[in-house]
Amino acid sequence: MTPLDWAVIAVYALLALGIGAYFTRRAGKNIESYFVGSRSLPWWAIGFSTVATFTSAGSASAFTMLIYNGGLLGNWWWWIPWMIWMPLVAVIWSKFWRRLKIVSTAEFVEVRYGGRAASIFRSVAAIYLSFGWAVVLMAYVTGWLTKSVGPVLGWNKSTIIVFAATLTLVYTLLGGLLGAVYSEVFQFALFVLANVIFIPVVIHRLGGLGHIYHAVERSAGASFFHATPPGGDFTGLTIFALVLQGLFFAASPAGGEGFTAQKFMSAKNEFHAQVGQLFNAFLSLVVRVIPFFFLGIIAVAAFPHHSIAGERVWGELVKIFGPPGLKGLLVAGEFAAYQSAVSTEMNWGASYLINDLYKRQIKPGASDRHYVWAGRVATFGLLVIALVMAQFLVKGMMAWFLFINNVMIAFILPLAWLRFFWWRLNIWGEIAALAGGLPLSYYIWFVLDFAHKPFWQGFLLLFGSGWLVIVTVTLLTAPEKRETLIEFYRRCRPPGLWGEIAQSVSPEERHRMRRETLSDVYECALGVAFCTGAVATTADLFGRHWISSVIWLVTTIVTFAIFWKRWSRKGVFQQLGAKAAEEAGAPSWK
Repeated sequence: MTPLDWAVIAVYALLALGIGAYFTRRAGKNIESYFVGSRSLPWWAIGFSTVATFTSAGSASAFTMLIYNGGLLGNWWWWIPWMIWMPLVAVIWSKFWRRLKIVSTAEFVEVRYGGRAASIFRSVAAIYLSFGWAVVLMAYVTGWLTKSVGPVLGWNKSTIIVFAATLTLVYTLLGGLLGAVYSEVFQFALFVLANVIFIPVVIHRLGGLGHIYHAVERSAGASFFHATPPGGDFTGLTIFALVLQGLFFAASPAGGEGFTAQKFMSAKNEFHAQVGQLFNAFLSLVVRVIPFFFLGIIAVAAFPHHSIAGERVWGELVKIFGPPGLKGLLVAGEFAAYQSAVSTEMNWGASYLINDLYKRQIKPGASDRHYVWAGRVATFGLLVIALVMAQFLVKGMMAWFLFINNVMIAFILPLAWLRFFWWRLNIWGEIAALAGGLPLSYYIWFVLDFAHKPFWQGFLLLFGSGWLVIVTVTLLTAPEKRETLIEFYRRCRPPGLWGEIAQSVSPEERHRMRRETLSDVYECALGVAFCTGAVATTADLFGRHWISSVIWLVTTIVTFAIFWKRWSRKGVFQQLGAKAAEEAGAPSWK
């Protein structure tokens, strides 16, 4: 690292702090402004900020590692579920969350179930989701940061953690959700730009792309370029497990719920939420991945296959091939990715503690200014706990990658559908899922060592157990009050098995909702086909499978064109300019 590199990092730090400071006044008005940005986010900010949150400090190292270790098939570990859940959330769940007009997903518990048990569990869930899910995710992201920039900076783990966390904490405390969101737009652009610039530099240093491909074939064999499943570790049962995850991932705090849902709650209207998630799907599945296909292939040519730990590959490439200035930009991009993820996760976790616990149970009736400052204190506390966990517990990054992205949420996945599609689910089924999910997942994956067994075994064990426990507990306990269910149904307008509750709306409204559901199912299928085509085209192009690339590209273009036409006919894109689309009535479902 040269003085020029450190100057680049310093400029980045000042820009990031400046964005947070700019939004300080708007964030300090009240809880809604601090945690959901006064519900003012446009679609493009939702798309950029959400992909930036998904693109943590681990993304460069993780995506490069997946290609380096597993060939072109490596990304399908997360591609398969993501290419399913992302369009499902864009079409269905994003508008559900926006319609509810809540501040956090813990608040959802009281809206969906009602009664004293739901009121009490809302506070319990707030503690559990903040100190459990939010802290674990922040610790995981922090662990990746130490792996990615450690080889470049030569710093020890503790120094990297303290440096990055201090900068993140300052601007998150200043700007709340708006500061985090608009910082993330800048941070995502910086992260992608730095790695795109790095690609031709390292290709030139290694003698050109043709030479690199020949070197990879000699080192890893032709099977490295097998681009689409099945193949390798992707057996039929593994693919089945990943597809199941994708169908239900909307219940995951790391997927369509949690900090993702917080962005939808912050949207100007439900149409901004939907289009923002569709934009996020394209950015997440294709745009942010392309640089690391190049770098993963390059890494195999630069280092004999499996000669170094996959989690260190990106950092070693930067250390060896990064010229002065660009090396600083790449490290700044990693810090940007770290901060974009952790700032949102801190804000998300603190929103539970303040909105669902502190304001309701500990100090009701205080001023808005007091609650905003309490949110800042909670943000600080959550980050400190996450840093301690990252220091002592987060090790073995491939096992943690699969745990965070696939396993940690397996037990609770049935909630994604049952909450919205089955009237009979009650608070006790919700409690059984949330209370058992995280500890049981950690125990099975790490303690019983399912991390070193075929993936589908641990996942299907947890997923099947979740269904059994949730449904059994629900049927053995009393249903929710009819009045609560009717209020939720009218507020959210979900499809599914709602029995007599559906009779609470007019026949015309029920007919409109049925048409909307059929339309949504068809558009979900189109969205999945579009996303599948996009990722398969990307993989096949890197594998130089030209005929299949063309077939997948045509599939992508045709399905997206049909999808776009249907949303245009519904008026979704036109409603992006409406000031209050939810008051303008539902679009025409054709």
